[in-house]
Amino acid sequence: MSPHPSICLITGNAGKAREFSELLGFDIEHQKLDLTEVQALDVSDVAGAKAQEAFNILNRPVMVDDTGFSVHAWNGLPGAFIAWFLKTVDTGGLLKMAASLEDRGVDVTTAIGYADSSGVRVFTGTVTGTLPIEERGTEGFGYDPIFVPEGYDKTFAEMTADEKNAISMRRRAVDEMKRDLRLDSHH
Repeated sequence: MSPHPSICLITGNAGKAREFSELLGFDIEHQKLDLTEVQALDVSDVAGAKAQEAFNILNRPVMVDDTGFSVHAWNGLPGAFIAWFLKTVDTGGLLKMAASLEDRGVDVTTAIGYADSSGVRVFTGTVTGTLPIEERGTEGFGYDPIFVPEGYDKTFAEMTADEKNAISMRRRAVDEMKRDLRLDSHH
């Protein structure tokens, strides 16, 4: 696969960059930038603001993704703050906090902020599922061991990359972005 000439993914996570390349169907350049962490529950607000900031710094088309983990019983928390939860209490701590929940429903949403000289667009994808009682699986990253997508009996972390990529919220957001930006026509 040859790299797409224009878009730069802003991330320091090589696993995420690889996942995006697989989803897009072409290699994508990636670069780490320290961007302002917008304090917002909604991942769309966060991704849009970060994309604009990244474009202002690099002055080339950029994409930034932000993922939210919204527990139904907690009215959407932690949402876009999931990264802080994982950093401070990890997936095990999150499950402990949720131990007494009867409603274990969760929505996971990826928002991709894309910015170029014409402005910012945000694309989102959401998958509904549940919190398991304990962590399961070793694949993937982030909250993958504590999310079971609807219609499946395994966590994202128990799935192969192909299985996860076929149904993930990132897949849905990327599909929306490819349609809107007509990225398939470049190949």
